Amino acid sequence: MARCARTGHYACVSDLPNRLVAVVFEVSDLDRSVALYQRGFGLDLHRADHHGDDRWTSGDHAAASWSDGAFMHFALYAAKDGTATNQAQVAFAVEDLSVAHRQATLAGAEVLHEPKVQPWGLSARYCDFDGNVIELTQRT
Repeated sequence: MARCARTGHYACVSDLPNRLVAVVFEVSDLDRSVALYQRGFGLDLHRADHHGDDRWTSGDHAAASWSDGAFMHFALYAAKDGTATNQAQVAFAVEDLSVAHRQATLAGAEVLHEPKVQPWGLSARYCDFDGNVIELTQRT
Protein backbone atom coordinates (compact mmCIF):
# COMPACT_ATOMS: atom_id res chain seq x y z
CA MET A 1 0.00 0.00 0.00
CA ALA A 2 1.33 3.45 -0.89
CA ARG A 3 1.65 6.24 1.64
CA CYS A 4 -1.06 8.89 1.76
CA ALA A 5 0.17 12.08 0.10
CA ARG A 6 -1.79 14.22 2.58
CA THR A 7 -0.72 12.57 5.86
CA GLY A 8 2.34 10.48 5.03
CA HIS A 9 0.73 7.46 6.73
CA TYR A 10 -0.17 4.19 5.06
CA ALA A 11 -3.82 4.67 5.97
CA CYS A 12 -5.40 7.62 4.19
CA VAL A 13 -8.89 8.26 5.48
CA SER A 14 -11.29 10.03 3.17
CA ASP A 15 -11.98 13.73 3.59
CA LEU A 16 -15.67 12.94 3.08
CA PRO A 17 -17.57 13.29 6.36
CA ASN A 18 -19.96 10.80 7.90
CA ARG A 19 -18.86 7.62 6.13
CA LEU A 20 -17.66 4.28 7.42
CA VAL A 21 -13.86 3.90 7.32
CA ALA A 22 -13.15 0.96 9.65
CA VAL A 23 -14.63 -2.20 11.14
CA VAL A 24 -12.84 -3.89 14.04
CA PHE A 25 -13.83 -7.17 15.69
CA GLU A 26 -12.24 -8.48 18.87
CA VAL A 27 -12.08 -12.29 18.58
CA SER A 28 -11.65 -15.06 21.15
CA ASP A 29 -9.09 -17.03 19.10
CA LEU A 30 -7.12 -14.85 16.69
CA ASP A 31 -5.31 -17.68 14.87
CA ARG A 32 -8.53 -19.60 14.24
CA SER A 33 -10.41 -16.47 13.17
CA VAL A 34 -7.64 -15.33 10.83
CA ALA A 35 -7.68 -18.75 9.15
CA LEU A 36 -11.46 -18.54 8.69
CA TYR A 37 -11.44 -15.00 7.30
CA GLN A 38 -8.52 -15.76 4.98
CA ARG A 39 -9.46 -19.24 3.73
CA GLY A 40 -13.21 -19.01 4.13
CA PHE A 41 -13.99 -15.42 3.28
CA GLY A 42 -11.02 -14.65 1.01
CA LEU A 43 -9.58 -11.67 2.90
CA ASP A 44 -5.92 -10.75 2.46
CA LEU A 45 -5.22 -10.25 6.17
CA HIS A 46 -1.78 -9.26 7.41
CA ARG A 47 -0.65 -10.03 10.99
CA ALA A 48 0.99 -7.40 13.17
CA ASP A 49 1.43 -6.53 16.83
CA HIS A 50 1.22 -2.85 17.65
CA HIS A 51 2.69 -2.57 21.12
CA GLY A 52 1.12 -0.11 23.52
CA ASP A 53 -1.74 0.27 25.93
CA ASP A 54 -4.45 1.68 23.64
CA ARG A 55 -7.23 -0.91 23.54
CA TRP A 56 -8.35 0.19 20.07
CA THR A 57 -5.01 0.30 18.23
CA SER A 58 -2.59 -1.88 20.23
CA GLY A 59 -2.07 -5.60 20.33
CA ASP A 60 -1.90 -8.71 18.21
CA HIS A 61 -4.15 -8.39 15.18
CA ALA A 62 -4.67 -9.11 11.50
CA ALA A 63 -5.96 -6.47 9.10
CA ALA A 64 -6.77 -5.63 5.52
CA SER A 65 -7.24 -2.20 3.99
CA TRP A 66 -8.75 -1.20 0.69
CA SER A 67 -7.78 2.03 -0.99
CA ASP A 68 -9.30 1.58 -4.43
CA GLY A 69 -12.10 4.09 -4.23
CA ALA A 70 -12.71 5.31 -0.70
CA PHE A 71 -10.45 3.93 2.06
CA MET A 72 -11.82 1.09 4.22
CA HIS A 73 -10.04 -0.87 6.97
CA PHE A 74 -11.07 -4.22 8.52
CA ALA A 75 -9.24 -5.74 11.49
CA LEU A 76 -9.47 -8.70 13.83
CA TYR A 77 -7.86 -8.10 17.23
CA ALA A 78 -7.25 -10.65 19.94
CA ALA A 79 -9.83 -9.98 22.68
CA LYS A 80 -8.06 -8.16 25.49
CA ASP A 81 -10.40 -8.95 28.37
CA GLY A 82 -11.84 -12.23 27.13
CA THR A 83 -14.87 -10.51 25.62
CA ALA A 84 -15.20 -10.98 21.86
CA THR A 85 -17.31 -8.95 19.48
CA ASN A 86 -20.48 -10.89 18.69
CA GLN A 87 -23.76 -10.43 16.87
CA ALA A 88 -22.25 -7.82 14.54
CA GLN A 89 -22.73 -8.14 10.79
CA VAL A 90 -20.34 -7.27 7.98
CA ALA A 91 -20.52 -7.96 4.24
CA PHE A 92 -17.82 -8.53 1.63
CA ALA A 93 -18.15 -8.50 -2.15
CA VAL A 94 -16.98 -11.59 -4.02
CA GLU A 95 -16.57 -12.31 -7.72
CA ASP A 96 -18.13 -15.80 -7.70
CA LEU A 97 -20.44 -16.68 -4.83
CA SER A 98 -20.57 -20.38 -5.66
CA VAL A 99 -16.78 -20.64 -5.26
CA ALA A 100 -16.79 -18.38 -2.18
CA HIS A 101 -19.60 -20.42 -0.59
CA ARG A 102 -17.62 -23.63 -1.05
CA GLN A 103 -14.51 -22.02 0.50
CA ALA A 104 -16.49 -20.67 3.47
CA THR A 105 -18.05 -24.03 4.29
CA LEU A 106 -14.76 -25.92 3.86
CA ALA A 107 -13.09 -23.45 6.25
CA GLY A 108 -15.69 -24.17 8.95
CA ALA A 109 -18.08 -21.24 8.67
CA GLU A 110 -21.59 -22.04 9.86
CA VAL A 111 -24.06 -21.44 7.02
CA LEU A 112 -26.96 -19.22 8.10
CA HIS A 113 -28.48 -19.17 4.65
CA GLU A 114 -27.46 -20.63 1.32
CA PRO A 115 -26.82 -18.33 -1.66
CA LYS A 116 -30.03 -16.58 -2.67
CA VAL A 117 -31.12 -13.60 -4.74
CA GLN A 118 -31.33 -10.32 -2.83
CA PRO A 119 -32.17 -6.83 -4.16
CA TRP A 120 -28.41 -5.98 -4.25
CA GLY A 121 -27.22 -9.27 -5.80
CA LEU A 122 -26.68 -12.90 -4.90
CA SER A 123 -25.72 -13.38 -1.25
CA ALA A 124 -25.15 -15.95 1.49
CA ARG A 125 -24.66 -15.47 5.21
CA TYR A 126 -22.40 -17.29 7.64
CA CYS A 127 -21.61 -17.20 11.32
CA ASP A 128 -17.99 -16.85 12.43
CA PHE A 129 -16.60 -18.57 15.54
CA ASP A 130 -17.66 -15.69 17.83
CA GLY A 131 -21.23 -15.32 16.56
CA ASN A 132 -20.78 -12.50 14.04
CA VAL A 133 -22.68 -12.64 10.76
CA ILE A 134 -20.58 -12.51 7.60
CA GLU A 135 -22.36 -11.88 4.31
CA LEU A 136 -20.72 -12.66 1.00
CA THR A 137 -22.32 -10.91 -1.96
CA GLN A 138 -21.88 -11.24 -5.70
CA ARG A 139 -23.28 -8.36 -7.75
CA THR A 140 -25.60 -9.50 -10.50
